[in-house]
Amino acid sequence: MSLALHDLLACCRALENDKATERKKEAERFRRLLRSPEIVQELDRNSSAKAKASKQLTWDAVFRFLQRYVQKETESMQSSKSNVTATTLATRQKKMAEICSLIKYFIRCANKRGPRLKCSELLKHVLEVLQSSYCCSAYGEDYSSLLVKDILSVRKYWCDITPQQWQSQWAIWSFIF
Repeated sequence: MSLALHDLLACCRALENDKATERKKEAERFRRLLRSPEIVQELDRNSSAKAKASKQLTWDAVFRFLQRYVQKETESMQSSKSNVTATTLATRQKKMAEICSLIKYFIRCANKRGPRLKCSELLKHVLEVLQSSYCCSAYGEDYSSLLVKDILSVRKYWCDITPQQWQSQWAIWSFIF
């Protein structure tokens, strides 16, 4: 594994840190690392059909780390007090927006040169968020936009969506609207 990918792997692992301030620093570092053409090229190469059998860091593996980061941040917000000041509420909303922004940035970075992520995992994550009442209220608007703009707009993904996932989507959309 190259030094660049080693840095990305270390950053991904640090996204699961128990300290919120450490996770925030690592999220910023994660975004910076994804701007590196070297890292993008290596992830593309490792994610190609030929290389998937090896134990290399791929776009899908990085996405799994990112999913755990979202889960950790959501649990942190859920466990905090519900009766808060307007300032605290604004801070939480900013944090939620940053989390969604990071997810969107990652997916767009991965798919910029063609679909790189496994559609079933991507869709599963989005549907889980939209089906959870807390997550839907926190991230629903951004995740709905992500679903429409970055998943359903990609023709290659259409064939990868199972009939059950299509049905789940329609159930969610009918519930929301």
